[in-house]
Amino acid sequence: GHINHSLFWKNLAPANANGGVLREGPLKEAIVSTFGSVDDFKTAFNTTTAGIQGSGWGWLGLNPSSKRLEIVTTANQDPLLTHVPIIGVDIWEHAFYLQYLNVKAEYLKAIWHVINFEEAERRYLEAINGSKL
Repeated sequence: GHINHSLFWKNLAPANANGGVLREGPLKEAIVSTFGSVDDFKTAFNTTTAGIQGSGWGWLGLNPSSKRLEIVTTANQDPLLTHVPIIGVDIWEHAFYLQYLNVKAEYLKAIWHVINFEEAERRYLEAINGSKL
């Protein structure tokens, strides 16, 4: 769980620190190329992640073989080992229950307002360039 949460905290930023802002650049281009649009990506991510039964994580990861972005999930506190994590979203009940009760879909819609896309793009660039994260 420590690995996942360490990534998660870095992938969050308040609105006054550009949380939720995905600027033009390599990450946005890759998302649009892979998913059709940023909105289509968010819909696919939220649908996949909302389907987790119980606890787990939703990930936007870079497949190291194909160098393409993919949406994957992991159960419980399992770290993402098959892909390079770009964005991770905690779907454990403790992440959303106090504010969203048991409505995961509302939490997943709201999370995009605080995603630190600058950090995500940094991770993406390091991953496609073969740097160690």
